[in-house]
Amino acid sequence: MKNKFFKDFDKYYIGIETADGKKHCIRGWYLDQRFAHKECPKGYNMYEFREDDKDEWGYIAFIEPYVWVNHSGTFITRTKIPFGENGNRNFFEIRYGHYY
Repeated sequence: MKNKFFKDFDKYYIGIETADGKKHCIRGWYLDQRFAHKECPKGYNMYEFREDDKDEWGYIAFIEPYVWVNHSGTFITRTKIPFGENGNRNFFEIRYGHYY
């Protein structure tokens, strides 16, 4: 990737399951920092990971448009994740995540 914005990010993919039961694999870039959404390069979508309250090791449990509490990182992808009209109410549970 030629964009310097991504130089510290790790390539990553996540698996999500939408409300209709469909499973999706989404490729993108992950960094365990918070960024202003206006910093996201044009043509990309920025989302944030939330840690699970029950896990003391910081397990990434959810991906949402914006995370204020238990933020565990930023995920940038070309894929648009369909959160619906209610925004954060339609967050997706992370089924798996791996570097590629």
